[in-house]
Amino acid sequence: MLDRISLVDDQLILDTRSIGMGEVFAFLKEHGCHSPEKLELLGTDLCLLTPSAWNVSFVPFFANTEDMWHAVRTRSKKPEHLHIIGMGEDQQISVSRLIDLYFLLRDTLKTLCHSEGDDGQTHKYIFFSSKESLLTKLEISYLMTCDELLAIHVGEKDLKDAKKMHTAIMADEDVHCEERRHVMRETLTELLKDEKDCNLRLIMASVSKFYKKYNERYKVYVSKFSVNKILTEIESDCLSFLGKVQDAIMAQQTKAFAVPGGIVAAGAILKPATTAWDYLVILVGLIISTWMIVSLNSNVINHINLLADEFDRSTKKYDDIIVGVDEIHEKIKASRVKLSSSSESAKSKLRILTRVCWLVFILVSLIMLKRFLETS
Repeated sequence: MLDRISLVDDQLILDTRSIGMGEVFAFLKEHGCHSPEKLELLGTDLCLLTPSAWNVSFVPFFANTEDMWHAVRTRSKKPEHLHIIGMGEDQQISVSRLIDLYFLLRDTLKTLCHSEGDDGQTHKYIFFSSKESLLTKLEISYLMTCDELLAIHVGEKDLKDAKKMHTAIMADEDVHCEERRHVMRETLTELLKDEKDCNLRLIMASVSKFYKKYNERYKVYVSKFSVNKILTEIESDCLSFLGKVQDAIMAQQTKAFAVPGGIVAAGAILKPATTAWDYLVILVGLIISTWMIVSLNSNVINHINLLADEFDRSTKKYDDIIVGVDEIHEKIKASRVKLSSSSESAKSKLRILTRVCWLVFILVSLIMLKRFLETS
């Protein structure tokens, strides 16, 4: 049916010879003609250029590419149907791909921009960016000639990349949609920062580069967010382990009050002791209490060592992080130093307590031996 359409004296004509009007009307309705009966029929020639008969007053058939481009370039949305008379299938596909990309990027920029201009700045998307207290304005025009449009090479991959970016910023129900829009604006500003004439054709010609840069920036953004979360986790783990070390040493220091208590008790018991059995009972009690305190000190020291090992294991999961690795390693190193310092201080106190216990044991044992020899 398309090959029956031709341009005759600036009028698009559909040759209806040997075709039923029902079939013709069905074809026209498929291509956006809501009232084909409004079209003028001159003999067997059906005149198509009656805007009121078509959806949104748009006739989708054109004599050449330039006429088509002038008709669609300022429209807000891509027309549902477009056909250029006499154009080969391959060229038709190429032009259709260009139009798809044009409107896809326009819709993307419209969503990202801060303003669409005013009466004095039409057919533009305006962006504002602030860096180091300096406000920068970026204006991207979407007007271009037909020759400029056709000079752009668009592959299937370019169209797919543009669709991915469009989808990424249109998911309003996604809580991260606004973050993706922010990253894409920054990418766009970076892409066009050295261009004097910022036009949509520059983005169309480098859409894959735009997508690649956006993807890289977004991965860095997500990883940076993850890095901050990781740093918080490391700090939390470090404080938790320090708390455990502190709890362990405090509990043991409470038990350490048994040492002076043991001396007082030993002194009180030694006074009435007269027989070897009395001294033996006192010695056994002293041995048991000393062994308990020394053993507990040793267990707490081992527990502190285990806490340090556990902290090291808990930070191993961050070894595969690529972005922010230096910051993470510095945080882990600082936390290890802090934990190591606290652990060594705690172990040092426990070792001193152990030595005091042994010293008390030896002194009391010597006193008991001296008393036993004096009384025997």
